[in-house]
Amino acid sequence: MTQGSAPGGKTFQVVNPPNLLKKKVGNGGFDPNAIKRMDGAIRELKGEFEEQAKAATAELSAATLALLRAPNDQMQRQTVYMIAHELRGQGGSYGYPLITRFGDQLCRYLDAAELLDAKALVVVKAAADAIAVVIANRVSGDGGETGRQLVGMLDQVVAQVKGEG
Repeated sequence: MTQGSAPGGKTFQVVNPPNLLKKKVGNGGFDPNAIKRMDGAIRELKGEFEEQAKAATAELSAATLALLRAPNDQMQRQTVYMIAHELRGQGGSYGYPLITRFGDQLCRYLDAAELLDAKALVVVKAAADAIAVVIANRVSGDGGETGRQLVGMLDQVVAQVKGEG
């Protein structure tokens, strides 16, 4: 507790409540070795993600081609959706935000389109192809110029299909 006086002669007390959290967790110091171990684990998991994403991308390509042949096949549509959904959920966690972006665009597009006509299938194929390019070329982060080109191409395809371009 601290005492003081305010202008006008009034006195006051400042009450500092006990820091119970500090008692429970200590000083909050970090173990540098724990951080190094965590960084190593993330690098290892990123490698595993890349291998899993390659397999998922092959499945996505096959499912997309099957969907192109049979656009009203709800099972194929669901397969494409689930693979894209899985990839979008993991991409950003492992340094591939473009996978998350393209997977999200593909899922949203499939959610919004009641029927998949020829134009809609162009978007589905373009999004699946963009994901494949990111994985095959390990385009991490924002992808620099390659990332900008991929984003621009997919946005252009979507705009053309919507009649905006």
